This record gives sequence, C-alpha cells and structure tokens, in this order.
Amino acid sequence: MSAPEFFVNIYSQLLFIGWLITAGTVYWGLDKRAGFQLLYLTVLSLSIGYIIIMYFPYIQLNNQQALVTHPHVQTTVTLFAFLLPLCKRKYEVALCMAVPLAVSLGYLLEGVSVFSITGGIIIGGFISYTLYRSHEWLGSMPDAYLFTFSIILPIFISALIYPEAYFLLLPGILLGIGVGASMEQYKIRLHIEATPRKSKVIAFFIGSAGIIFVLSAVRPVFSIFMTGELVTGVFIGLWITLILPFLLLVANLYVRHGNTEQIVR
Repeated sequence: MSAPEFFVNIYSQLLFIGWLITAGTVYWGLDKRAGFQLLYLTVLSLSIGYIIIMYFPYIQLNNQQALVTHPHVQTTVTLFAFLLPLCKRKYEVALCMAVPLAVSLGYLLEGVSVFSITGGIIIGGFISYTLYRSHEWLGSMPDAYLFTFSIILPIFISALIYPEAYFLLLPGILLGIGVGASMEQYKIRLHIEATPRKSKVIAFFIGSAGIIFVLSAVRPVFSIFMTGELVTGVFIGLWITLILPFLLLVANLYVRHGNTEQIVR
C-alpha cells in the first residue's frame, strides 16, 4: 500500500479540512498561542504518521501484515487530546472523546487493522502528551530560537517526505504557520479577548471558506509544478495565521493590542 492512498479519497480530504478549521477556529477566536500550538501539532502529527508508513510501513502479525499506525486516527487523537485539558464543560469533554472514537470506528468498519488503529491512538496521544510536558521548556525559549526552529523543522520533514511529493503540502503548512504566526505576533497583534463574538463568527466563515477554496481549487492547479504542493502548503499556513488576521484588522472586525487605553483602578 503506497502512502498517497491514505490521502486521496474524499473522506480523508474532509477530515483534513476539518482538522485545519478546528485548529484555525481556536487561533482566530479563542487563544492565538493555543491555536498556533494546535495547528502546528496537528500537521506535525500527520507528517510523522506518513513518514512512519513510508519508511516503516508494516509489521508481521499472525501471517498478516499490519500498518504500524494510521495517520488519520493518529492525527485526530493528537488534535482532540490537546483540546481535552482545555475543556470546561462536560459536553466539550464528551465531544473531544467522541470524535476520535467515531473516526477510529469508521476506519475499523472499513477493514483497517485493530493494531494500526491502536498504534495511531497511542502515537497520537503520546505526541500531545509530549507537548504538554515541554510547555515550560518551550515557554522559556527565546522567540528567535522558536522562529528558527519553525523554519528548520519543515525543511527536515520535506527531505524525509520528498519521495512522495504529494505530501510536501504538510511541511509547507508547517513553514507557513511558523512564519505567519511569528509575523502576526509583531506586526498585527490581534486582540482576541477584546473582539465581539459576531466578529469571531465572521472570521470563522471567512477562514473556513479560504481553507476549502485553496485545497479544492488552488491546490489542483499548483500541483502540476515541481514545488506546487509546498507552495500551496505555505499559503494555507500564511492564510490561517497571517493573511486572514490582517484582513480582519483592516476590516475593523478585530482590534489590535495596544490600540486601546485601559484604566487601572
């Protein structure tokens, strides 16, 4: 089974769009730092999943071959395991547990090995756990180091993925996210807490429409070029973290940190 087979069907495309929109919603409407971490972690988990099945695809079980992990199950678990500690209401906890369960059951009914699904759950959960355990270390790292790391890591992942050019979209997104979030922090500085809910809803619809348009209309056109997937990925990352925040600020839907005076009592 070749790597692209995991990513070319409609179901997997819809999952991918759902992951990006979910993480983007956190970035646009709840918390930029948590949204950036969720975006980066989700795409990184998917990249790791594909790298695993490209280089260490099968393990022998009772005269049958099984994949070590399933990238979509792994990424779904990573995303919602990250969100789980942030939940404040019971229905939010239930949702964060129900979605990975539903995705896992869906692939199980399609005939995917229980071993592969279990591997995806374990690896996905471990990736989220690792991030939470490294929060203090990352928080103390200078911004310049984080910015450099956000550029070097996608380049390294690109070198590993390159045999499957179709997946260069993923390190491209990582690169766009890293560069875009860094520039937004210094140049745009959206004030999420001071933004009314109506503006956040508008941001959700515009941001979601942009993601869907790029993946469904722009990506097929750029894919004919050698670096088309990589360029498309960079644009998606920039759209989520930089371009859309800039448009929201220009349209006066959001306000910027430092533009309002606070009265201290």
